[in-house]
Amino acid sequence: MSTPASWRQGWTAFVISVVARSVLGLLALLMATATAPALVGWETSVVMSGSMAPAVDTGDVVVVRPVDPEDLTVGAILLVDDPDAPGLLRLHRLEQVEAGGLRLRGDANADADAALVAPAAVHGAGVWSVPRLGLPTVWLAQGRAAPLALTGAGLVTLLGLALLHRADDERRDAAESPRLRPGRRAVAVGAAAVAVATALPTITGSGAVFSATTANNANSFAAAKYFTCTSAGAGVGAPGYLPLQEAVGPTAVNVGFAGAQANATYTGGISYRVAGPTCGAGGDRAVKLDGSSGRLYTTVALDNPQAFTAQLWFSTRTKAGGKLVGFGSGVSGAASSQYDRHVYMRNDGRLTFGVYNGTPTTVTSSAAYDDGAWHLVTATYSPSTGLRLYVDGAVVGTAAAPYAEDYIGYWRIGYDTLATSWPGAPTSPYFSGSIAHVMITQNVLSAAQIADQYAVSR
Repeated sequence: MSTPASWRQGWTAFVISVVARSVLGLLALLMATATAPALVGWETSVVMSGSMAPAVDTGDVVVVRPVDPEDLTVGAILLVDDPDAPGLLRLHRLEQVEAGGLRLRGDANADADAALVAPAAVHGAGVWSVPRLGLPTVWLAQGRAAPLALTGAGLVTLLGLALLHRADDERRDAAESPRLRPGRRAVAVGAAAVAVATALPTITGSGAVFSATTANNANSFAAAKYFTCTSAGAGVGAPGYLPLQEAVGPTAVNVGFAGAQANATYTGGISYRVAGPTCGAGGDRAVKLDGSSGRLYTTVALDNPQAFTAQLWFSTRTKAGGKLVGFGSGVSGAASSQYDRHVYMRNDGRLTFGVYNGTPTTVTSSAAYDDGAWHLVTATYSPSTGLRLYVDGAVVGTAAAPYAEDYIGYWRIGYDTLATSWPGAPTSPYFSGSIAHVMITQNVLSAAQIADQYAVSR
């Protein structure tokens, strides 16, 4: 006995299913293009930030083939062990071969990378890239649930549309023998979706880090670039970004692209989930440090970072000053014997940022910020750009500084050693106040980028 025809047997359903299957097939083919080279010993890596634009951009998947050191050529895009962050990767172009190693530079960067790369640290040279295929990996590293959810929903929708059309013979067979069709078509079409959904997390990320200020693209629309503090912190491709939204310690989760290895540890007197800065939807909590023992420290050792941006939101009424953020040699949170690259508050509420190069080189704000309001402090440094201190999106001081002290150290927040030889050294090395959204990069953010980040609060 025949059954009534369904609209799923019509041309409209047929065309929709063909298009959906074609899209799934294309995605599966792109994934194969990006991942299959691993079978012959090549590597694939997702670009986690944009300093190699326009050649490769954030979210692109780059396929890298092994190359002998003697075969390296100037102009090649190389995947290397990051010289400033052990355990991470960097993707930049070879600019020059020097006596001490390889000098790399991002295409979008004004300056070459400060640190040289040993030839033995080269994983290989870029062969081809698949644009934007790795964006889910970037979103996952940044903790951006919304685009991940939309991507997952899109794949589920495509799978459903791919199975929409039902041929007439399938309908008859299903009517006559409903138990004899185990869904072979669903399995075949679903395999493409599964391949896309499961392959991306296996691809490692490489930080195409910025080494100096870069110009923004012209934009005729005067629209806000970021709408939350979280998007402002994660949007610049920082390896270290701590929102500090936890309800309990001891772990402050890093949502930057360096992942869990760059988590920080809470210790001492800390209050969680206190009122934070105005940050749009979400991210409006903070932690409060007691000024006597409350602090955070990281355990990722960095070798002499000579280009960086350190940023955090803070609110305080302390009259004893304290260090907000800094770099030091102390292991596992111990007090440091070598320390610089720090921002501290003086007893009078003014902020000082400095590095050490035989003697302290500093810059200090003219205004005080111990008024209990929320402020965004940003400190940038590289040998070519010098010291630049920003408060609430505007530069408040600059100074030339040819280099920072050479040592292996760790970033820490809310405390560390601070000798009286530093100008305006405060009464207490511990900061008393609330802090949120700590960001550490391996690049110098531009004034425009920092202004965009502060604009979230207005």
